[in-house]
Amino acid sequence: MTKNLIYILFALGLAALSSCKGTKETQADHNFPNRKTSEVLALMQENEINCQWLSIKYDVDIKTPKVDDSFKMYVRLRKDSAIWISATYYAVEVARFLFTPDTVKFMDRKNNQYYTGGYEYISERFQVNADFHVIQSLILANSVDILKDESENDKMKSSKSDGSYYLSVLRKGQLRRALKRDEVKKDLDLGISVWVKPDHFRLHKTTIADFESDRSITAMFSEYEPMCNSYFAKKVNYIAKSANEQAQVKTSAMKVTPDKKVSLSFTIPEKYESLVP
Repeated sequence: MTKNLIYILFALGLAALSSCKGTKETQADHNFPNRKTSEVLALMQENEINCQWLSIKYDVDIKTPKVDDSFKMYVRLRKDSAIWISATYYAVEVARFLFTPDTVKFMDRKNNQYYTGGYEYISERFQVNADFHVIQSLILANSVDILKDESENDKMKSSKSDGSYYLSVLRKGQLRRALKRDEVKKDLDLGISVWVKPDHFRLHKTTIADFESDRSITAMFSEYEPMCNSYFAKKVNYIAKSANEQAQVKTSAMKVTPDKKVSLSFTIPEKYESLVP
């Protein structure tokens, strides 16, 4: 259970994946105006959640070919500074994380082990590209940072699809895939897409596709409620796919507390062993 639980926690930090597909305009697409890509991005940024502090209690259901279970997850976030996550199984904490822009701290409560260091170990162990800003974007349903053009080779496209604004971009060689220690790391091409609701310019769906490995994750956001001068998605459904298997994770926010300072305590017991020599 612990290994699958930890993998999902990191899969949640990756914005969501699925192959980029063509769009099909529907009747609903005629009910809102055409906008330039720059306009949609500006409105998305204007409507992003901007709480300085946020505490969330989640119900999490996970289903894979081998696992069908649920657990509780507690998130405490200080915007742009730290993300504290605790996962409990039958009221017992099994894992705790503390993410900052440069470092990761992790405790495996079941096996009395810990890790503290950069994101490289996390990416290698779980075969996912972990990054503080992506994790934060996923929790807050903010995605402007991962969409912004950072090179002339990244060509962003926009259109209307299924009643939403649709934006997509191919990131060529921007991220690197985690490989075994004795292998050379290769550049990774990713396709990133988002569907944005025209009524509040918050995410309806986000996708990222790793074309080389044929792996993907898709996140679908719903049940938005007013919060921090914007809207917070109380439910998110994640589907992670690879060539051989599929995992589904459903998160439901049971309680959300904005703008209240909370403890981000992370004390590693002396008896714990380091996961990295």
